[in-house]
Amino acid sequence: MRERVKALLFGAVALLAATSVQAQVGHDPAKSPYADLEYSQELTLLGGYLRTRHDPADILPKSRPMFGVRYEATLTGPLAISADIISGLGERNVVDPSKPVATRNKGTQSNALVEADIAAALNLTGTRSWHKLVPQIRAGLGLVRSAAKDDSSGYGFGTPFAFTFGGGVKYVPGGRFQLRADITERVFKQTYPDTYYRLASDNTAVLPTTTSRSFYTHHAALTVGVSYLFAR
Repeated sequence: MRERVKALLFGAVALLAATSVQAQVGHDPAKSPYADLEYSQELTLLGGYLRTRHDPADILPKSRPMFGVRYEATLTGPLAISADIISGLGERNVVDPSKPVATRNKGTQSNALVEADIAAALNLTGTRSWHKLVPQIRAGLGLVRSAAKDDSSGYGFGTPFAFTFGGGVKYVPGGRFQLRADITERVFKQTYPDTYYRLASDNTAVLPTTTSRSFYTHHAALTVGVSYLFAR
């Protein structure tokens, strides 16, 4: 099933790109929906919301508002390289696995989450905008960082590597400013300590032994931003 979905997505992107190239040929420049992109670099202030996923123990950093910055530079044609860093304050649940289930939950703890990546970006309309819009896809590598740590259990979030992918659209009205909206997924690995699987005095544990100690989870960031364009 996943292979079929991947094939359909790849086909859709290829069709869109081919249609874009074909549509640019034969237009009267004065009436063309396409306009050349004037600048090769951009600096964007980002704001949005991060949704966290898959945490059987419910102790990882929670969903939260995020703010950050993106730098993007055109390499050649429709291909660009970009770098993101976003951060936000939020909460996480704290548990003491040595306690029985009635007293195990220790409440919430404030913590900061930082995510950064370097990615390749592809403008699906090439070196032009279409009706002032530029759809884009991105993929790369990054890091996710949180100081979340429990000495009583041995859990620590750390700084895992992340696989990054996503897409978005830019609105380029002309001049040195643009608007953009993006969805970015960051997939990374976490590991629960052995203490989460040990029985407390009431013969319960934080997690059943059938739950994997190491697992991949992901964060989905929906961001909007205002970009300053420069360097022709």
